[in-house]
Amino acid sequence: AALGRPGYINLQRNTHLTSRTIEGMQQQANAVIDELFQQCLEINKSTPAESDGGKIVPWLDCARSYGLSEKFVGEYLRENNVRPEDVYVSSKWGYTYVADWKVEL
Repeated sequence: AALGRPGYINLQRNTHLTSRTIEGMQQQANAVIDELFQQCLEINKSTPAESDGGKIVPWLDCARSYGLSEKFVGEYLRENNVRPEDVYVSSKWGYTYVADWKVEL
């Protein structure tokens, strides 16, 4: 959620974020999603397939109220050719993001 709404990152943001532009936040979201996919891959490699009959699948949670999270996740999935069966994506409706990418507190 925070990567889709840069104003919500208010502790040590200059340490963790190189940019709070839309492009910079997309890059940051990509890095986090890359790490999620890598962690799931590592878990699946180290867990015998017969142990529970399934695999760990990345789950990405989005919402309109999370700013551009849906856009960031969608672009990541398209650019990396992630198949629908290889990821869970959830989203919510109701509240609309109204901060208009204003990042100053």
